[in-house]
Amino acid sequence: MAAKYQLITELYRRTGVAVAKNPQAWQGFLSSACRNYKCRFDEQLLIYAQRPDAVAVAKLETWNRQFKRWVNKDSKGIAVFDPKGRRNTLKYYFDVSDTHEGYYGSRPVPIWQMDERYEQAVMERLSDRFGDVESTDLASALMETAKNAVEDNLQDYFSQLKGFTRDSFLEELDDFNVEVCYRRLVTNSVAFMLMSRCGLDVKEYFDREDFADIVNFNTPHTINAIGIATSDISEMALREISAAIRNVQMEAREENRTFAPKSQSR
Repeated sequence: MAAKYQLITELYRRTGVAVAKNPQAWQGFLSSACRNYKCRFDEQLLIYAQRPDAVAVAKLETWNRQFKRWVNKDSKGIAVFDPKGRRNTLKYYFDVSDTHEGYYGSRPVPIWQMDERYEQAVMERLSDRFGDVESTDLASALMETAKNAVEDNLQDYFSQLKGFTRDSFLEELDDFNVEVCYRRLVTNSVAFMLMSRCGLDVKEYFDREDFADIVNFNTPHTINAIGIATSDISEMALREISAAIRNVQMEAREENRTFAPKSQSR
């Protein structure tokens, strides 16, 4: 186990360096991370390294007990760090594609997809949660949400970055310019994750220059600082989007149940 842990630790280090090498690499990571937005940044990085196409990951016990799904024979688990275990331990995730339904009562896996009928409810919920969103189209609303959410939460993360710029390309900048660079990159990264997860074509809204600052985060401490902030703030917004979609779906089911008996009696 110690050797495996060392291997995964090295994989984590190498992947962190790789995703910060250029804007395209960073966008590739964000496209993967947005699908497993409930995972921590370190988990998202290791999922990207081992299964960049993973759609929804969970531990074997969760698939078995909660969803009544069984992991396919010969499926390879995705190794991630286990902070709740003994020192230097790992746990393993399996993607939904690694599983199949059981014979008795498998539950559907709640993987939401954005649809036009959800957009208004999503925009209203985001406006309530993160401040007024004046946009009338989803893409602009997600951009505004990212900006508002980052503005509300950035200082909590920036305070952790300030002491760790040594040996990075940020070292030569003063605190003001480091913060400007940090805010711009986190905002664009959060917006990219929201839009990508909602199925929008991110190429229409972002170009290479929007993520040019990523190359300045070229040490383990700085890549963690940008990654953790992006991951945490994106999760806040994506959970709200998920809840808004779920509410619309529940209301639709309620309406169907309400009107079906009347239709039958007529």
